[in-house]
Amino acid sequence: MSKAVRACLIVLLSATALAACTQYWRESGLYDLAGEQGLQLDLRDYYHRHAVEEGGRCPRPVIEAVTDSAILEDKPDRLVLDLRYAYRDILNDGDDNCDRRFQPLRCTVMRECEGFSSRTFTIQRGPEGRKIVDMSGPRRR
Repeated sequence: MSKAVRACLIVLLSATALAACTQYWRESGLYDLAGEQGLQLDLRDYYHRHAVEEGGRCPRPVIEAVTDSAILEDKPDRLVLDLRYAYRDILNDGDDNCDRRFQPLRCTVMRECEGFSSRTFTIQRGPEGRKIVDMSGPRRR
């Protein structure tokens, strides 16, 4: 078997394994919200692609954990959720400039781009599935 064929097989098997893992997590129930399978994963992805935190100082936040959620509206064609979460910015979370000798608090309690917040998400339901159409709070331009 040539190296090119072997490399193609490895890529194909890796992609298949990744797709299977993603589907497993989506169906596991761990990321369900409001009775919607895998909705938390979709909300996290949408948030990561669109949100900013702390007045724009945190341009690439990720939701680390959902701490609470509440259904504000639940209709056949629309779902509105209030989501409370812990976030951290993957680019500006303070780890890169953490020197305990010169900035002892910067490495612990005064870290930037790490905290708790809440947002309201609007999800449209349709024959093709669901789509997140709106999110409250500041966004990237």
